[in-house]
Amino acid sequence: MNEFTKIQNDKNQHSSINILWLVTGCVILLFMGGKWNLPVTTWIGSVFFLRYFRMQRRYWGILLAFPFILLTSHIWFIGLAEQVDPGFKILIAASFTLYIIIPCLIDLYMHKRIRNQFLSTLVYPTSLIVIQFLLSYVEQLGTILHWTGSMFSFKPMIQLVAITGVWGPSFLAGWLASIVNLLWEEKFELKKVKLPVAVFTGLFLLTVIWGSIRMAFFAPDPGTVKVGSVIAGFEEDNMFYTYEDDMSETEKLMEKDKYRALTFKVQDELFASSEKLIPSGIRILSWASGNAVVFAEDEAALISRMQNFAREYQIYFFPSLLVLGDYKGPDQNHVLAIRPDGQIEYDHYKGRNPNAGFYRGNLIEIIITPYGRIASPICFEMEFHRFIRQAGKKGVDILLVPGDEPARGAAIMHTEVSMFRAIENGCSMLRTTLEGLTMGADYQGRVLSQLDYYKTLENRTIITELPVKGVRTFYSMAGDWFAWLCVVMLVFLAASISFNIDLKNIFMAKLKQTNHVSK
Repeated sequence: MNEFTKIQNDKNQHSSINILWLVTGCVILLFMGGKWNLPVTTWIGSVFFLRYFRMQRRYWGILLAFPFILLTSHIWFIGLAEQVDPGFKILIAASFTLYIIIPCLIDLYMHKRIRNQFLSTLVYPTSLIVIQFLLSYVEQLGTILHWTGSMFSFKPMIQLVAITGVWGPSFLAGWLASIVNLLWEEKFELKKVKLPVAVFTGLFLLTVIWGSIRMAFFAPDPGTVKVGSVIAGFEEDNMFYTYEDDMSETEKLMEKDKYRALTFKVQDELFASSEKLIPSGIRILSWASGNAVVFAEDEAALISRMQNFAREYQIYFFPSLLVLGDYKGPDQNHVLAIRPDGQIEYDHYKGRNPNAGFYRGNLIEIIITPYGRIASPICFEMEFHRFIRQAGKKGVDILLVPGDEPARGAAIMHTEVSMFRAIENGCSMLRTTLEGLTMGADYQGRVLSQLDYYKTLENRTIITELPVKGVRTFYSMAGDWFAWLCVVMLVFLAASISFNIDLKNIFMAKLKQTNHVSK
């Protein structure tokens, strides 16, 4: 075998191994959150993507990653939400692809140009957070795709979001990928990379220890309130969306009486199920979003019936209504806060949905009760951390979130992301969900109740004892400080390359100068 042939074979072998890293990363990606979530994949998936990009020697290898990751992202989202609009699927798949590729490209360009080994390991995690932070400003996304959501079962770790928001755990996952790749490049000779490994390991353990201490010694106060959740168990639920979205005006006119009678049936079922919970001692009642469907001309009568129900049973009532026809905004979906005397404290209209975005002027409204301050954002609004942070600023104790997840694969993911909003802002939370996962949890993420719509054929009701007192968190006061710190850090690292700054030598020179002066 001549030298040329040997070199060619080495190149082919090198390319094959690289493709293996890309394929491995894509396979793991399918299990990073979503329908097939395996929490550990969040910590290992980016290791292989980063390895693939760092091994590239030609532009074609970089370009090859795009179709691979885009296709994988599309499959991931199909498993998550089969029924979603195709345009939104493309947006999600493209965004998820950017989540993965852009930080890798930034790392590919910068990490070897930074002359300090420790700082070079920060390029990828800071880039990751900056990209995720920027994409969170997209009206249709928020933090719906954020990796931290897949870590929900790692309770000590997710306590960090009370300080950093969702950015902290995601940063650590990205930093781990960078550290492992550095070890990989040094053939796992620990002595060559002991400083980055030691600092990362120390911070990781400190995070876990602090989270464990928070959960063990700073648990919610024992005072609780019984909250009832009611979901109507009817099979015709999707028929209302058919009526509203798929029928012509002529068809609607012809079929209206039939659908109107169906709304009355569902409303009666909701009230009957709610009445059965009263003897259990509930003081608060919540209905799922999209459950109490009503035609515009019947809305006033239904609201009056709701007021009478709250007055009769002396409860705080949070019914969610979906109005057919006569739209007042992008989404005629709203929730009422009704006092035990029948008075309506507020009427909150949904301001966020994946297709219509956000209409301004929609604020988090609260009601002050003997059971704490309560707010009730609706479903997809929980994906927007800046919006929900109003709850933390206003000292909300309980978030009652009516939801609807017609895309079954998204049910768990949306519910768990909602839990992160509660931890960020120090609130207990109950998400009462039609066609999804109803779950109650305290402000540390401990699950207090759970009901799966698809596994509960009858009696879709549940009682949750929620803590009545929340806490102020650092995140609720300081906001996205950690994400902005990552922005500053990335600019600083880029500047160190542009000006060819050897940070280590500068530091050592300053240290020697200080020692000389002191002598």
